[in-house]
Amino acid sequence: MKKVQNKIVKQSRMKELANYLAKHQIEIPVRIITSIAAGYFLGLPLFDKFIFISNQREDGRFEKSYYDIPFLFFYICVFTALRAATMDYVLIPFAQYFGVSVKKLQRFAEQSWSFVYYSCAFSYGIYVMYDSPWWFDTTYFWRDYPVYDYTKEFKYYYLVQFAYWLQQIFVLQIEAPRKDYKELVLHHINTLLLISFSYVCNFTRVGNAVFVCMDLPDAILAIAKSFNYICPGLICNTAFACMIVSWIYTRIYLYGRIIVSTLTEPDLYVPEFKLDPLNGQWFPYFVKYIIAGLMIGLYLLIIFWTVMIFKVLLRILRTTEVTDVRSDDEEEVEMVSVEEVAG
Repeated sequence: MKKVQNKIVKQSRMKELANYLAKHQIEIPVRIITSIAAGYFLGLPLFDKFIFISNQREDGRFEKSYYDIPFLFFYICVFTALRAATMDYVLIPFAQYFGVSVKKLQRFAEQSWSFVYYSCAFSYGIYVMYDSPWWFDTTYFWRDYPVYDYTKEFKYYYLVQFAYWLQQIFVLQIEAPRKDYKELVLHHINTLLLISFSYVCNFTRVGNAVFVCMDLPDAILAIAKSFNYICPGLICNTAFACMIVSWIYTRIYLYGRIIVSTLTEPDLYVPEFKLDPLNGQWFPYFVKYIIAGLMIGLYLLIIFWTVMIFKVLLRILRTTEVTDVRSDDEEEVEMVSVEEVAG
């Protein structure tokens, strides 16, 4: 009985903390960001490590560093403040101008912010991937392993994506709970394991490809949801149809190919399976199955959400608006939530 009471008290305190942070999600991060920026402009040692990537070699390429941790912390604060400020001062006024109902203002702002982020992430992901050896060639996920040095653009891309997904832990706690909350929690855990594992263990090439596969349909889905609040009907349904095409191609087909590559191609192209962290080798043979297991876990969640998407599609064919297979409350029905999936 006492253990149950202690658990309830702990959960209550965590909820209070989350509510406090939610109410001050601009103020607190801005204070931290301002303090770090002041330290940098005053020339204080190490403050630059929060703002810029570290560990540049003489040839201009970058490697991992313990200073990546303060960099992640800084950009978690940046995303928290930027998201809240953009929603409060840009997206919600925009929605009010177009007559979005008060109950839907927050959801419109959340989805519009997601569209902005995923569009930028997808575009930059394509930029760093284009003309790379692994552009539409999965064998180069594994050739030359370990690859532990990056261009400046690639390291910024990977760590900023990492920071975004770490910040999503906070977002998941402050957004209104949904019927697929447990699946979203599993998805976030799986995603963060994949990102951290790929970065630490030098599997960033495959990580880049997975990010790109996930970000495109997320961007289109977010804008389809946003359209659902301001102009439901043809435009919204067209965007949703485009999302379905991109979802099937990138998440079902391309991501499926990446999983097959993970299961079959390391045997053909990895020079040597061994654990030698001092030389960047984090690939004893069993690690292949850990990576594949995490990817398959994510794929199962994708299948789950694919079923939900096709339920929405059936409703589109039967009605004139995109509705949802689940609701945030008894009075409001929204679109299906297939949110923030990355590799």
